[in-house]
Amino acid sequence: MFQKNSFSIPSDSSGILLVKVIQTRKCNSLKHAKIGKFLRVVVRNTKTSLNKIKKKKSRAIVVRTSHQINTKKGKYYHFQDNALVLLKKRMNSRGRELYGPTSKLLRIKKFRIAYKCIF
Repeated sequence: MFQKNSFSIPSDSSGILLVKVIQTRKCNSLKHAKIGKFLRVVVRNTKTSLNKIKKKKSRAIVVRTSHQINTKKGKYYHFQDNALVLLKKRMNSRGRELYGPTSKLLRIKKFRIAYKCIF
């Protein structure tokens, strides 16, 4: 789960290497975010060609968490690590590819068009 001031590595091909979480958005006054919730992040470290993006704020969405997720059928699953994907203005991902598995909970959301590789 993501909290304020936590660091993460994005799981997309945008060229951004490290981000810091500033704010958890739309989480119903909870201090942590689970899968499918929005985050406000600041870019901390990038590749050398993307130095203009450093210290800029952007939105992100949580794709994987190591916290256990229960399904309606009584099963549960969890991932090895926490991961997020950076977003542009219209819910499109900043990178072209997503790395690693993602949750099926993202299919229900509005922005499922941007994610073609949901397992």
